[in-house]
Amino acid sequence: MGSITPHPTDQTPHPYTLSNPFHTRILAGEITPLMSIKFITSNEIPMMCKMAGVHGLFIDMEHSALDLHQVGQLILACNYAGVSAVVRSPSKSHWHISRILDAGASAVVVPHIETLDEVHALVKYAKYAPLGARGCTNNLPAFNFQHVPTLTQNEVLNRETMLIPMIETPGAVKIAEEILAVEGVDGVLVGSNDLCADLGIPGKYDSALYQDAVTKVLQAGRKAGKPVGIGGIGGRLDILEKWFQLGASWSLSGQDASMLQAGLRQMARNYAEIGERVAKST
Repeated sequence: MGSITPHPTDQTPHPYTLSNPFHTRILAGEITPLMSIKFITSNEIPMMCKMAGVHGLFIDMEHSALDLHQVGQLILACNYAGVSAVVRSPSKSHWHISRILDAGASAVVVPHIETLDEVHALVKYAKYAPLGARGCTNNLPAFNFQHVPTLTQNEVLNRETMLIPMIETPGAVKIAEEILAVEGVDGVLVGSNDLCADLGIPGKYDSALYQDAVTKVLQAGRKAGKPVGIGGIGGRLDILEKWFQLGASWSLSGQDASMLQAGLRQMARNYAEIGERVAKST
């Protein structure tokens, strides 16, 4: 999120805001892809994203062996590069959610949400009073370790960092409108793979069951005026374009392992073809 900068308004008593390009772009309805990482933990990755025009890095703690120290270092690199760090928590526990945010994440994504009680608990863990009951500390990475008055800090972080529950089961789809209506919820992410698995159609993204479920979530997002992201179908640009047409604004669009493997396979094919041509010419 980088440094704090003056942002005077007539409505707020303080002059500080944060740089969070992911937040800014998706609230403006700009289509925003995120790179996902599970294995490559080098701090060069955020700068590579920056130079490639990718504004957010999705750091996946749910489906990886990444620990909080590694994630904290990646978040710092993101903040200094000017790329938003969007971190998926490994659980719904308060000690994961609050520590991810204390490490400076621009957004925390929470998987496997099933009930409104869970959503209200997440708000309690992720937001400061009066929205929630997140514990206060100072000299946070989000502010480049500067001391910021507690009231100012809490207001800015409540407003400009994001709590994003995941919708990835039929039960969560049914209450999508209620989830998005909760104050303190800043948007949702659809988990396409788990949703299809729970619907009994794993991998069948063209199925009417999956299509109808995502359409319902997007309608709920439009009604609430909150952004909806799509996960799990980065390779299906045709379906993603449909979801963007219907109001989605961001997606998980490339993963470190798959992108590396795709490049390696292409390299191997290129050299195999060269080898075949050389062999025929000799």
